[in-house]
Amino acid sequence: MSLLFSNKEKEKDKKIKKKLKKCNKLKEEIDNVLLRKIAKNINPNFNIILGGYYWLLHIFIMLFSGIILLFDNNIFHLLIVLIFACLDSIACVILHDCPLTILENKYLKKCLVDSKYNFMNNSNILYKCNHKYEKTLEFLTNMISFLFGKILFIILMKLFSVKIYNNNN
Repeated sequence: MSLLFSNKEKEKDKKIKKKLKKCNKLKEEIDNVLLRKIAKNINPNFNIILGGYYWLLHIFIMLFSGIILLFDNNIFHLLIVLIFACLDSIACVILHDCPLTILENKYLKKCLVDSKYNFMNNSNILYKCNHKYEKTLEFLTNMISFLFGKILFIILMKLFSVKIYNNNN
């Protein structure tokens, strides 16, 4: 009985080894295809390009939101930025980090938050915590608070008929 069982096991082992050899040969053939070799050489550069795109998008969104927060008095523009900031806050809570920061880390192996953290540490402005998640939520909470306060202030100004004079009018 034990001889039969061991013979069956040996046959299964031989079949498995043959399948593994075929798989390894197929893998070698796939790896030796010219297109595959080109893709392996292009991939690191592609990651830098894609990571740079996400980095620029992150910078653009932050700067544009800051400009609207500081210089725009149109309630609808402020509401749009408020909605984006709230959606980003929700995404930060769900993903435990900003989605663009996650993509920057994936492709560049560094992110804007790390750069800001290093810059502030070099300037002797230190954070007590080392969690990017908390810093991002703190920033978004402050931005949402400022947006909400500015929208409320503009609504109250309109309610009490206080005129805001712009040079553009």
